[in-house]
Amino acid sequence: MATADDYYARLQVSPNATQAEIKAAFRRLARRYHPDLNPNDPGALEKFRALHEAYQVLTDQVQRQRYDHTGTTEYDGTRPQTAHDFYLRGIQQTLARRYKGALVDFDRAIELQPDLAEAYLRRAQVRYILEDDGGVLADCQQLLQFPQALSQTYYYLGLARYRLGYTESAIAAFSEAIAQEPDDPQAYFQRGVAHVDIQEWDEAARDFQTASVHYHAQGDLEGYHSSCDRIHALQKQRRFKLSSPPHKANVRRWSLLGRLNRGLFGLLGNPAGELPALYSHLNQLQALRAGCLLATLALGSFTLGGYVLQIAPAEIPTNIALGSLWLSGCATFLSLILMLTISRLLLRRRGSWASDTFIAGATLLPIGVLVLVTPVAIVLPWLWLLLLTMAVHHTFITLYSGCHTIQHYSKVAATWLTPSILFVCLSVGYIVLQFFI
Repeated sequence: MATADDYYARLQVSPNATQAEIKAAFRRLARRYHPDLNPNDPGALEKFRALHEAYQVLTDQVQRQRYDHTGTTEYDGTRPQTAHDFYLRGIQQTLARRYKGALVDFDRAIELQPDLAEAYLRRAQVRYILEDDGGVLADCQQLLQFPQALSQTYYYLGLARYRLGYTESAIAAFSEAIAQEPDDPQAYFQRGVAHVDIQEWDEAARDFQTASVHYHAQGDLEGYHSSCDRIHALQKQRRFKLSSPPHKANVRRWSLLGRLNRGLFGLLGNPAGELPALYSHLNQLQALRAGCLLATLALGSFTLGGYVLQIAPAEIPTNIALGSLWLSGCATFLSLILMLTISRLLLRRRGSWASDTFIAGATLLPIGVLVLVTPVAIVLPWLWLLLLTMAVHHTFITLYSGCHTIQHYSKVAATWLTPSILFVCLSVGYIVLQFFI
């Protein structure tokens, strides 16, 4: 069993230290012992983990109270009796990634002690991991009823609001979190992400810059590099705008075409990463145009490749065959937009026709490219099979990424909707093709 002053000694604070003193001590020592800042010290990682363990315990009122009385926060495995027992076991379940069991324990802790604010916050954290954003909002609203809200309440409130599509409300929540914790880089970073979503570039750049400063000061190099990457992305976007022709209409046209030119190969190479990145740099009108342009490329490739492959019978005149293929592709595209819109409305996710069109156009691109190159690749069956596998993979990943990262569907909903939507839309295209030929 650990002695009662171990964690305090690790952080070099007294047992009577305040929360502010504990946080300041941890951040000071974290910079000194962070493994990324001490590559030649083999013991730096162990020291940092020990500091983090102490910090996690001493900044939690319930865990700190148990530690002060017993010298440990480990639950002894006996049948829990009190709200604190269930709370501590819930934390252990969370650390072990047994999230459903953790929820049960936190529910029981709240039932036994309805004013245990820490249990509401922990339950909100677990619910966010499980993508129960409605539950996160309910827990945060309950926490706001207490006389003194915990510092992370507004942070999780902002995360849930943002994932539900309420971007401006999320920004307000992150701002309140920053007001309570002015040196919390996570809140600055997430507020910057939300600012990018509504194209407030200056505000986003300031938030990422502030986040990078605090991340670096606290020794969190991963967060620091993530913030710097976001800043560089904004800088590239602005340099591109400035290098465009001065006429306003030309600036808008070249900006869109330039992003599509760079994003086209990105979508074919890394759809999961490039799709949300490309969409975040477009306004609604540009997203609508981009989706139509991507769909035009996809449908043109499908029509040309399908004609060469003689998907339509050879005795049908050329103009009718090309028209049938084009109409089949258009039917698939339009039905894909419609299915995305219906699913978005049913799941009560914010979005627009522009986002639906953009996702639909990007989704059809791998299929069109596959059909276009098939007349050449089919000479080598193994090559065609490889391209087929890649096209199917990229199609599923693109639609899944669009549903999850742009439309903010949960991972479970996106996983089940992706094959269902594709099946319906491809079936519509097949039926239209059969009808005209």
